[in-house]
Amino acid sequence: MGFDKVFEPLGGVAPLARIARALAGRSYSIVVRSADIERARRLVEPDTALIANDAPERGMTHSLRLALAYVDPRLPVGVLLGDMPFVTDAHIGAVEALLAPSVDVAFPVDDAGRPGHPVIFAASARGALAAVPDGDTLRAARDDPRLHRATVVIHDARAFDDVDSPADWNRSDRMHP
Repeated sequence: MGFDKVFEPLGGVAPLARIARALAGRSYSIVVRSADIERARRLVEPDTALIANDAPERGMTHSLRLALAYVDPRLPVGVLLGDMPFVTDAHIGAVEALLAPSVDVAFPVDDAGRPGHPVIFAASARGALAAVPDGDTLRAARDDPRLHRATVVIHDARAFDDVDSPADWNRSDRMHP
C-alpha cells in the first residue's frame, strides 16, 4: 500500500479508530501491532492492551497466538482484522449473540453465504486456534469439522469490505463516510 493502512484516514476515520469504536464498552480488547505501538495507543480505548509482534512475517495467526497468551483460556476470543474496518458494534453484537454452550465458533456471513469477521471462538475451540500454522488465515480453525459453528447473516455489505489494495482503499474511501 505504501503506508500503514490502519492509521490513515479512510472515509475520514483511521481503520484502527473505527475498530476501536466498534469494540468500545466491551470487557477486554487487545491490539497486536508490529510497529507504532504508541501511535496505536492514541486511537484505541485507554484500557486496550497493546502487544508488539516482533515477527509480523509469520502472519496473522502468529499475532493471534501472541494475543491468546494474554486471555484467560476459559474465555472466548474474537478476531477482528485491521483491514476490515467497517465492522460495527451491531455486527459484533449479532455474532456475540450466537454464543451458546453448544457453539464453538460464531461468525457472520454475507447474503451469498461468504464468511466474514468477527470470528468468535469459544473456549472449547481454543485448541483448534492454537494448532493453526503460521500464516494469514483462520479458515482451518473456523472450518474445523470437529467444531460446531453458528452464523448470522449480516445484510450490510460494508461489514465485509476487505481493504487489501490501493484500489480497495480508493473505492472504500469514496463509498464509506
